[in-house]
Amino acid sequence: MGLFSKTRIAKFWGAGDSQICCSGVDCEDNEFTTYNHPNMRSEGHVATFSISSGDDAQGLFIHVHYTGHWSFAVSPSNVDIDELPDWEITREWGTVNSHSETLSIECPKAAKASVVERVVEE
Repeated sequence: MGLFSKTRIAKFWGAGDSQICCSGVDCEDNEFTTYNHPNMRSEGHVATFSISSGDDAQGLFIHVHYTGHWSFAVSPSNVDIDELPDWEITREWGTVNSHSETLSIECPKAAKASVVERVVEE
């Protein structure tokens, strides 16, 4: 990324057994807890975040999982498009917390992240 880059790095990681942290992107909050967010639960598939660039055809869902360790999965947010956006995605283990993956996404500077209603398992 250059000095006048049109992108920024969004980072997601888990903390403790109930918190998801977000930095580097406009988000409704930087720390989300499973105790007080209506679209989150405490284990298994904990939450789904959406990163949107303002272009409806381009975006990501980030699926957050907790099984004693935090991990993340990504998918396109538009069901009509099968490819991920052309955003660099980096996964590291234990760089912020020893029990969590750190997911880094180089996304457009105008991108915003939020927790969205997740698919409920039946």
